[in-house]
Amino acid sequence: MSVHAPASQPATARTAPATPATFHRKRPTVLSYGLGADSTAILLMFLAEPAAHGLELDLSDLVVVHAITGDEFVDSLDYVNRLVLPLLRARSVRLVQICRAGKSDTDGVLVLDDSRAPRRIHAAGPWRLSDELRAAGTVPQLANGQRRCSIRFKGWVLDNWAAAEFGDRSFRRVIGYHADELGRAEKDSTIQRRLNTEAGRTICEPHYPLILARMGRAAVEAYVLNSLGEPIKKSYCAMCPFSGVCASRDRHEERLRAHPHVAADVLRLEYVSMALNEQMSLYGPAGSLYGRLTEDGRNRAVLKAFQTGLDQSAYAVYEVRRITFVGRTKDCRRWHGKKCDEPQWWCSWQRTPRCHRLHAVISQDGAPADAEPNCLGTDPRCRGKQQKGQTWRSVRTVLEGPRKRAELVVGTFADYFPKRVRLVTGTTSGIRRAHYLPDAEGLPRTEAFIVAAPAGVADKQRPGFEKKWTEHTGGRPVFPPLRELPQPVRRTRSTGGPAPVRRARSVGDVVLIA
Repeated sequence: MSVHAPASQPATARTAPATPATFHRKRPTVLSYGLGADSTAILLMFLAEPAAHGLELDLSDLVVVHAITGDEFVDSLDYVNRLVLPLLRARSVRLVQICRAGKSDTDGVLVLDDSRAPRRIHAAGPWRLSDELRAAGTVPQLANGQRRCSIRFKGWVLDNWAAAEFGDRSFRRVIGYHADELGRAEKDSTIQRRLNTEAGRTICEPHYPLILARMGRAAVEAYVLNSLGEPIKKSYCAMCPFSGVCASRDRHEERLRAHPHVAADVLRLEYVSMALNEQMSLYGPAGSLYGRLTEDGRNRAVLKAFQTGLDQSAYAVYEVRRITFVGRTKDCRRWHGKKCDEPQWWCSWQRTPRCHRLHAVISQDGAPADAEPNCLGTDPRCRGKQQKGQTWRSVRTVLEGPRKRAELVVGTFADYFPKRVRLVTGTTSGIRRAHYLPDAEGLPRTEAFIVAAPAGVADKQRPGFEKKWTEHTGGRPVFPPLRELPQPVRRTRSTGGPAPVRRARSVGDVVLIA
């Protein structure tokens, strides 16, 4: 099987240098390998023309690093095992496979394999992304535009491994952004420059070969197909909320149909997440995975596997309580800093465009001044929405047993207290919850209900939750929890710095990851 250098590609709207930069001082090159088309194309380019990409001819200065989430589709693993690893073995390219060693950062990073003759891509480590989601009773989330799952299971793992591997030595970090992703590359470079500045040294320098070669996504896929003889599928976790972006809806559902047991596991994650919070479907406001699959009759086998799994699962009744606090507006943070000692109405209520227009502070030259708002808030037309703050959640298991018994408990509770308890069926999920607090408007707001769902969600709440709950409701939990809350584990590494990195033990070809 031969590997060819890519043919020249037409320039994109935003141009980039046509040839790789020249590196005068040799240093290690680290390729973050995600098993997909982009990073595979870069790897094939390095194998074909190492010198053209600033590498030694024997590739001794190249380290290919794969961060394992534990939830890749098996066909992605199979593709790399069959078509890519033989090329690495033939050239003695170093491949390092790493993962989280456990739930806590103090567990560190586990090296599952570090070899110049890799035989297989490991499917999972001791703590998978799906393990974390299952214990938390949620699906992957975005926060301020950040992909938390990627940060915890890829970025954090790669950064700590690199810190242990290179120490103070600088290295070149290769990322598979293609020519249609200049914005992502610019953001990545900006972040790395900031980190380098804060460290007072060059930790690493980002490098984007696909952008330098002006290769868009179509060109990347064509190059991999021409080099390896088989089309490569998108590499992403089965429960990725961007699955509609990672692949078209049709291709994603086709993949789920090919792996019905995987699809059933993802549907179960979504089901539990929505049981605890109706809004937390896999696609959020865009709808649920279950809802999408029901629209196509070809998905009947997948849906049947999911329903069978629910019926056979151990169930639990969870008591879920939430407190949603009042937040601070941008005006408040702008003028009162980190701590608001003298709150004004606009500290918790957003100002309307009308308020901004009529109550603007005008400077002597007649222009709007950058000054603290002077509106008294007596006109309700000046008040917009209340600023929503943090939401604290308590999840406690109050009963475990078969599905029918758990669902019966929820219904019986509502029937026994018809004036105090409302049995509400989720509009998207169809899951019944017994709410025992009255509906509340405005903020702060409290909510409490019991719900039946598959067992496995860890009991969890903040240390100060009960005090806040009593302050806002005057009450206590209605149901005695099945077990005490787990005691916080004393952290053995209280300061910053890299997490511990250790190598997994193995017996023959068997890796011991426990």
